Amino acid sequence: MVQIDETEQNILNQALCALKHETGLCLDIEDTQVQIDNTWVDALIKLGEAKAVLAAEIKKWAQQANLGALIHQVKNLPEPGVLIADYINPKMAEKLRQENIQFIDTVGNAYLNVPPVYVYVRGNRQEADKIAPANMEVKRAFEPTGLKVIFTFLCQPELVNAPYREIADKAGVAVGTVGWVLNGLKAINLIRDKGKNKTRRIVNYQKLLDRWVEVYPEKLRPKQLLGEFLADEPNWWKNVATQTYGAYWGGEIAAAKYTDYLKPQVATVYLDETALTAFLLDMRLRKRVERNDNNANIVTIYKTFWKDEPNMDLRKELADPILVYADLIATGDTRNIEVARRIYDEHIAQHIRED
Repeated sequence: MVQIDETEQNILNQALCALKHETGLCLDIEDTQVQIDNTWVDALIKLGEAKAVLAAEIKKWAQQANLGALIHQVKNLPEPGVLIADYINPKMAEKLRQENIQFIDTVGNAYLNVPPVYVYVRGNRQEADKIAPANMEVKRAFEPTGLKVIFTFLCQPELVNAPYREIADKAGVAVGTVGWVLNGLKAINLIRDKGKNKTRRIVNYQKLLDRWVEVYPEKLRPKQLLGEFLADEPNWWKNVATQTYGAYWGGEIAAAKYTDYLKPQVATVYLDETALTAFLLDMRLRKRVERNDNNANIVTIYKTFWKDEPNMDLRKELADPILVYADLIATGDTRNIEVARRIYDEHIAQHIRED
């Protein structure tokens, strides 16, 4: 049985106690780790005053997560959702309220809008060391090198049970990295050893995906940035032979090609750094100097961080759907998130069903 870990349980308990202390509202925990329509929900919370049940998404280190990813996760819950977090600072609180994302944190900050109940509290400060620090292996698993290994697992879940050397080769990391990533993911119940043969398997693919999508834009993607550039005209990308440069479309262009639903405004390219100069010259791209230029022909280029081509069964010019999904969610743009849901349903959800 999949369970929330001890730290998540503590966050949930502390948040509900803090809410009661701050507002007098009593919320009851009906259940934890409930599967509803192929989606795992961290907890179901009953709000007696409104005779409502809320699906809770519990987040450690919420401030380190990409806000667009958090909003998407809560909106995607199968029941009316609420974010339960260690701490929500005032700026984040206001952004969540504007998006109508309900939240409760461990120091009494909260936003609930379930008529006749309405609560909005922000500005309570977090006490130092209120939440236990992360296990070092858990923390390292979500640092840049660990995120490369997790991405490999998300793209090819069967590899989680492969020998360390094979995993390292596929992810393009040192063999020693694999051990502490696996130990970190086991510590938070995302990977377990099953059966007599101790077969490793992912036990909560959805949560692993969510955590990767939250952290990738903040931890790994910035380290891969090769630069921002400008194209001469908006449709420059339509006839580019990406394979000539070992390049892949990410973000909005990949989404448009996967779904035929989006008109791209920003181009995202992943390629090997050795091909950058030739790509810039051939595409007539120039360095973006002014950040406030409001030019629609922006091209953001990142180094590829995977060794093997992960989407072997899909169009080879496109980055893996998981990476495209993360790119879209990170923008926080409503139209991109709508398309991200389509990509999830059509190309990623089968991994959840196999979990």
